Amino acid sequence: MKGVKSKMINKELIELQKGCKATCVVIQNEDIQKLDSKVLISSNCEDNELLKIFKEKISKTDERFEFLVIEKIDKIELDKQDRFYQIVKDREFNGILLPEDVVIVLTVENKDKLKNISSDLYNLCVVAF
Repeated sequence: MKGVKSKMINKELIELQKGCKATCVVIQNEDIQKLDSKVLISSNCEDNELLKIFKEKISKTDERFEFLVIEKIDKIELDKQDRFYQIVKDREFNGILLPEDVVIVLTVENKDKLKNISSDLYNLCVVAF
């Protein structure tokens, strides 16, 4: 289906996930810029980088953000997605809790790449495009 324009991001669906436990939203990589107030995490980062982000950006109560964006989840191996499954399920990493109203967002290249998300993680996802 070359030449077909991709669907637009569904902002209302994303907003509905605020306060929901054990859910995340999947959008296309190109739609990241449409989200205000976000913390970006590369899906292929090491645990020490992830911990640093959680300590420096997420645990700071004075810094408010709406979205925790895990970029390009479709580009990493299924077994490496397990830690993101745990973050979505438990809304914490290494004892650092996500604020209640923060929406966890995963990005993929396109709809075909949804199949590259582990089944456990995908079961917690709402596709918003």
